[in-house]
Amino acid sequence: MVSLYKKIAIVGNGENWQKDKIVSICQKSDYIIAADNGLSLLHRFDITPNLIIGDLDSVSPLLLQYYHQIPIDKHPVKKDLTDSELCIQKAISMDPKEITLLAMTGNYFDHSYATLINLFRNDQQGIEIKMITSNSVIFPVTRKMNLQHLKGRRFSLFPMGPVKQFTMLESQFQFSKKNLTITDYSISNVIVDDKLEINFKKGMLFCVLFDPGFQ
Repeated sequence: MVSLYKKIAIVGNGENWQKDKIVSICQKSDYIIAADNGLSLLHRFDITPNLIIGDLDSVSPLLLQYYHQIPIDKHPVKKDLTDSELCIQKAISMDPKEITLLAMTGNYFDHSYATLINLFRNDQQGIEIKMITSNSVIFPVTRKMNLQHLKGRRFSLFPMGPVKQFTMLESQFQFSKKNLTITDYSISNVIVDDKLEINFKKGMLFCVLFDPGFQ
């Protein structure tokens, strides 16, 4: 059966966000999930979610009452998964083409990093998953990837562990070796042609691709 929800947006309660991005992405999404007190951010922008997921430890009871018609998937405070990962797993179960995480990074570095790890823990073939910040998009690189029409864009690349036989074409700077470790990185690199090609035999990396014009 073909999924009715090709694009799913998940909105958290982090501090690193940009209003126009959240509004635009939510407007283009087929389904919106509020991760706990991400509901307050959606409320601020007059966006109604389709579902609320979390332990509800940080969201106002009055706000929940305002959205009493919206289904809630409530979980205990003591649990093995973060609210954002519960949202990701729910979104994956709906078999979308794209999952976008919004307002998931900020002052709590541990939660921000956990959300980054969740991109890999929940990587699924055929589902594009990415995290949007105020000035960038962050996404996992788990297989060969071509990024097109991005000449001049700044990006950074970080291995999540050993990466074997790595090559990268059309970037300003190159790694000095083919086999990378978790302590290697390419930071503040620049795409110098129309297409950036990333290839490797084994491993995982994540890419931070900055918005156009961001230096």
